[in-house]
Amino acid sequence: MRLITNFLKLTIYWLLFFSIFRIIFFLFLQFNSANIQLNELPLTLLYGIRLDISATAYISALSLILLLLYVVTANNFIKKLFFTYNGIILFILILLHDSNLFLYRSWGVLINYRALTFLADWRQMFLSINNFELFGGIIFITLLFLLAWFLFRKITKHFFDIKLSIIQSLFQFTVTGILLVIMFRGGLQMLPVNESAAAFSENITLNHIATNPAWHLGHNLNQTKSENAAFYKFYSNEFAEENVKKLFQTPVDIIPVLNNKRPNIVIIMLESFTADVVGAMGGEAGVSPTIDSLIHNGLSFRNIYSSGARTDQAFVAVLSGFPAQPNQSIMRFPDKTAKLPSLPAELRKQGYSTSFYYGGDLDFSNLNTYLVNLGFEQITGKKKFKQKQLSAKWGAHDEFVFEKNLNDLNQTKEPFFSVVMTLSSHEPYDIPMKSPFGNENPNELFKGSAWYADHSLRNYLTMAKREPWFKNTLFVVVADHGNKIPRDRSYYSHYIRHIPMVMAGNVVKNIYKNKNVYSTGSHHDIPATLMHQLGLNAGMFNWSNDLLNRKRHGFAYLCMDDAEGWITDSCTFVYDLSNKKFIYKRPYYAIADTISAKSYLQKLYSTFSNL
Repeated sequence: MRLITNFLKLTIYWLLFFSIFRIIFFLFLQFNSANIQLNELPLTLLYGIRLDISATAYISALSLILLLLYVVTANNFIKKLFFTYNGIILFILILLHDSNLFLYRSWGVLINYRALTFLADWRQMFLSINNFELFGGIIFITLLFLLAWFLFRKITKHFFDIKLSIIQSLFQFTVTGILLVIMFRGGLQMLPVNESAAAFSENITLNHIATNPAWHLGHNLNQTKSENAAFYKFYSNEFAEENVKKLFQTPVDIIPVLNNKRPNIVIIMLESFTADVVGAMGGEAGVSPTIDSLIHNGLSFRNIYSSGARTDQAFVAVLSGFPAQPNQSIMRFPDKTAKLPSLPAELRKQGYSTSFYYGGDLDFSNLNTYLVNLGFEQITGKKKFKQKQLSAKWGAHDEFVFEKNLNDLNQTKEPFFSVVMTLSSHEPYDIPMKSPFGNENPNELFKGSAWYADHSLRNYLTMAKREPWFKNTLFVVVADHGNKIPRDRSYYSHYIRHIPMVMAGNVVKNIYKNKNVYSTGSHHDIPATLMHQLGLNAGMFNWSNDLLNRKRHGFAYLCMDDAEGWITDSCTFVYDLSNKKFIYKRPYYAIADTISAKSYLQKLYSTFSNL
């Protein structure tokens, strides 16, 4: 029975491996202020065991075959192959689990296909991690691998001191094969195991801790490999399309808030600038006095949400009016972005000069290709700044980006359309001046970086007021997405996507200054809103819903990797697409419009797939 015994030893090794990393994951999140208690740890270990068993089966299948081949052939090459294979798998799993810690802290989701797509820009990924975490992580991975490999060699030391007859080999292989099939399925139940096996708590963080990240990643990759339009297919195409049309087919009653049909337009996108750091929106006081002032002196949109959670999704939303998609980023598909509508291209047809400014690397996430496809005449990235200005880990700090934009606009033919993207409020939140909020923890660091971005914006606007073009310029200030800090929001909370959006400047009619628009919307509604204010047709932006249309249906779609958020003027909910249940719904008595939400996602993915 040695073959069976060896297989069971191997299984126990991997189950202990996954359990130890689950404990590390739990303690890491508890240290980072997750809403979990130490007495809940045993339940995560218990409910995680079925996915661990299934993951172990996938890992061990090849090992079992190699063990059988060695028994039959006694070939030392097979023995070397066994150890090489397991060494590689062990290193990959340690790297995966370690990466999962930092990904979950930042994104609030387990490692998935979308996270892997950023490997193409691996140098940029490290910019979000401070040097202590980077080198600490490398040391942690190295030590864990050496320890785990030592134990593996200890356990498998006598695996190859075995001789069996062909009949004994076939019998034991058959028994272990049956065990393996049961393990693949996660038990003897009718249907194979899935993530629902780990969903034991109302606290979604505990469910994520119980979910085996290796199994989750494999399952996610398998889903993504299939046609996503089919995966997000809930209804017939006709039914879904009809429901989406109803969201947009409303009478047109536009509020004209500008006193000029051809103003200059400057869109300022603020990195990670959640509403939680905007005092005028109920956020932390003292972080954003400039934004607060713009809200009190401009037209403020109080219920705006980012459809995505990453900057690459925000660019496509603001400049093409195209919402974010789970598992994918359309910016990584240049052939598809070339077919998207373009706000700068439409404005160029009206005689606008167009420019884009960012202090970071334009190669990140195919950004430069996307901007070229949009038709920007001038594109400024990290390479256009002086070396002494590149003191931020991501590139040039906000003050230098604003300074360059201002100097260039002073020499640009009017009317112009310009986009400025900040970066200093991105992790690791390094700024070139002392923050009034301290640097003891990530919350303080983030508030300080947001304060610096706001400070840089104030200096920019102060200098711009001296220029002749200022009086004919509309400033649209909006965040690219929110942030779970400084209030430690759950990834599935709609507040993590709540962002400021303000239209300000002399071109805003006085009667609309210090006014608020409360209709629910998203920043991918910006293109249609601007086009209509200029008296232009916005039909090409068919996913953009004018925020200043009195008759519009107020709603916002929130893209999440394994769920869908939906907000209307009367109800908010997040729906788990895998387990087919609400993660939460507010107010609890409201009727959730899941039909519109799922129809929207189905039609969006169909559009994405067919571009």
